[in-house]
Amino acid sequence: MHRNGQGLKSGEVLTADVCVIGAGAAGMVLATELGQTGHNVILVEAGKQRSGGKSQKFYAGSVTDHARHLTPDRDRFRGLGGSSQAWGGRCMPFDPIDFTPRPDINAPGWPIDAQTLDPWYHKAQEYVDCGPYTYTAARAGLPGDLIDGFTSDTVLTDTLERWSPPTHFGKSLFPGLVAMPNVTVLTNTVATNLRRHTDRKAISEVIIKSLPKLREARIAAKAIILAGGGLETTRLLLNTATQDQPAIGDHAGWLGRGYMCHVMGTIARIRLKPQTKVIFGFEKDADGVYIRRRLTLAADTLRAHGIPNIYTLLDRPLMGDAKHGSAILSLTYLAKKILQPQSRSGGTGQDSSVIAHLRNLIFGAPQALSVLPKFGRERFLQGRRLPSLLEASEESTYYLTFHAEQTPSRDSRVRLTETRDATGMRQIEISPFQKEHDVEGIVKAHQQIDAELTRTGVGQLEFLGDDPAALVRASKFTLGHHIGTTRMSADPREGVVNKDLRVHGMDNLFVASASAFPTSSQAHPTLTILALSIRLAHHLRDILPVR
Repeated sequence: MHRNGQGLKSGEVLTADVCVIGAGAAGMVLATELGQTGHNVILVEAGKQRSGGKSQKFYAGSVTDHARHLTPDRDRFRGLGGSSQAWGGRCMPFDPIDFTPRPDINAPGWPIDAQTLDPWYHKAQEYVDCGPYTYTAARAGLPGDLIDGFTSDTVLTDTLERWSPPTHFGKSLFPGLVAMPNVTVLTNTVATNLRRHTDRKAISEVIIKSLPKLREARIAAKAIILAGGGLETTRLLLNTATQDQPAIGDHAGWLGRGYMCHVMGTIARIRLKPQTKVIFGFEKDADGVYIRRRLTLAADTLRAHGIPNIYTLLDRPLMGDAKHGSAILSLTYLAKKILQPQSRSGGTGQDSSVIAHLRNLIFGAPQALSVLPKFGRERFLQGRRLPSLLEASEESTYYLTFHAEQTPSRDSRVRLTETRDATGMRQIEISPFQKEHDVEGIVKAHQQIDAELTRTGVGQLEFLGDDPAALVRASKFTLGHHIGTTRMSADPREGVVNKDLRVHGMDNLFVASASAFPTSSQAHPTLTILALSIRLAHHLRDILPVR
C-alpha cells in the first residue's frame, strides 16, 4: 500500500521485517524482490510520489571544486524512482579486472569476483529492459568492425554499451509494490538517524520525520537497508556520530573516504584515412535495443602500463564550441543549456557565446529542418528513446570522448559541515580528488590508441592541446556517480561493509548503493547497483524468516 508520511503521528512506531531507506532504483528493486517472497517491507522515501517537492532542498550541501563537480543538490532527485527520473539509460557491467587487486594503480579489489555477480547482472537486465546480457559485438550478432581495417589485441573495438528505454523505476515498479499487502511505500518521510541497540551490534530503530511538518516517528525492523544513493547513505551514517561514539560504519576511518566519480571529457580526435568505413553512433540489436560500440583497452595492457580502466567513444565535435558550424549541434547545445542546466559539455576550453551558436542556427536552418523531425520521432515519440543526436563525420575525423575510472584515495571524501537542515541533520561537503597517476593513465590510454592506429595504418590521434595532462585536469567529474564512501572489504580494517553489504560489526544494517563499490571501473554504475541489490535481496530471503 501507499502511505503519505504527512499522516504520521508523533511517536508512532511502525514495524516490518525489512526497512528500506530510499526509493530510487536500488530501493524499489529491493522492495519488489523481498515483497514477492512475503516479507513485510516498509520502503521510506523523502520525496513525493512523482517528484521531490519541497524535500529536494534537503539535498543542499557544498563542494570544494566547483569547476569540475556539481554541488550535491544539482544532480540528484527525490521522489519515487529517485535519480532514475533523469537517468539516460546507459548500461554496462564491470569488467573482471575491476574485481581483482591492482597494486599498479593502488586499487584494492573486491571481496567478491566477477562470476559472483554474473547471475545477478542477468536479472538486473530484466529490470532495465536493455536486452540480453551480451556486451560484445560478436556475441550480439553484429556484423562489421567499428573501424574498417583496425584489428588490435591492445585496443579492443568490440565491447558494447546497451541502453535502457530508459527505465523510470517510480513508474515501472510503484504499481506492483502498492498492490502487495505486505509492502508499505511511505512517501514524504525522511530518515534522520539510526538508534543502536544497547549491545551496539544492531539497529533497534530508524528515526523518521514527516515532511513538511517534521513529526517524529520510528520504524523497528529485523533488517535495515540504506539505499538512499551514495551521498545520502553516507550522510545518514555520518550523522549517527555522538560525543562518545564514532559514526556507525566508521570503525576503520573509511566512512566518507575513498570517494570516486568518473572523469569524462574530450582531449583528442582521430583522423582516419579518407573513405575509411566506420560504424558510427547507435545501432539496434535483434530486440530493437540501442547499442553503441566502444574502444577499450585489453586487461593485460591496463596492467602492463598501470592505466585505470577506461573506454572511449567515436564522437561528434565538441558541442559547446560553435566553430563546428553545425546548426543541429548548436540547437542541441542551446536546448541543454535551457532544459538541463546541470549538464556540462565535458569538453575542453570555453564554450562559445550564445550569439555564435545562434549564428550557426540562422545559416544552417535547412540542415536542422531536414534532420530534426526524424530525431524528434525517435527521441520523444517511441517507447525506446534514441539516446542522443550524432552526426557522422564527412572528413573521416572523429573526436574521442573518454570515460575513465577514478582510483580510490583517502583524500577524496565526503564529510559533514556544521550547517544543519530543517530536520537537524548536518549537511555534507564533497571534496573530490583526482590522483596525478589517474591523469597520466588517461593520457597513456590515448597514446596506446594512437600507437595502434599508426601500426595498422588506419589513422592517427591528435591531442587538442600541447599539454594533454592539463586537458584531463580540466575535464569534469561525471554527473550522478557517487561511489566508494562505504566501501566493501573482507577485512573490517579496510572498509565499511562486508561482501554481503552488511556494515562490519552490525548484525542487521546493510547498504545498497554505489558507495559500497571498492573501485569504480570504466562502467556507469546503475547496472552493478541493481545486481548487488538483487543479490542482497536473495541473501536476506535466506537469513530472514517470513512472519
